[in-house]
Amino acid sequence: MPISAPLRRPVRHRQVLSERIITMLGILWALPLTLLGALLLMLPTLLLRGRIDVVMRPTPALLVRGPLADRLLEHHPFGAMCAMAIGHIVIAQRQGLTARVLTHELAHVRQAAHWGFVFPLVYLAASFWALLHGEDAYWNNHFEIAARRAEQET
Repeated sequence: MPISAPLRRPVRHRQVLSERIITMLGILWALPLTLLGALLLMLPTLLLRGRIDVVMRPTPALLVRGPLADRLLEHHPFGAMCAMAIGHIVIAQRQGLTARVLTHELAHVRQAAHWGFVFPLVYLAASFWALLHGEDAYWNNHFEIAARRAEQET
């Protein structure tokens, strides 16, 4: 038996630590968007009989639902929807949230973590790019295509 064997952490431990650091950096990078989502959507929804759940996998997010969320999503300026994400906040209808819809929105949360506070600008630029090419601003938006692809992987 050797007198002093080098102490090594398992590779899996290092990988988990790296993933956690990357996740925390993404949360910080998207924090301005998350705070905006909290102020505009989460707090009013919670004040009016809403509820909040924490989603940890595959992406950490706060899931907010309630009567106000239902109303806001039903009367969204771009048309009715069952959920939307701003930063790490996902606001969803109480009845319309499925695993597939949540997967789609969590893809947007990951996009926000990657792009940070400039995500709304690049999202709009992708919509504008689609329009310039005679395509639909939503269905042909690069970020929506990626979110729909994530849905298919569930």
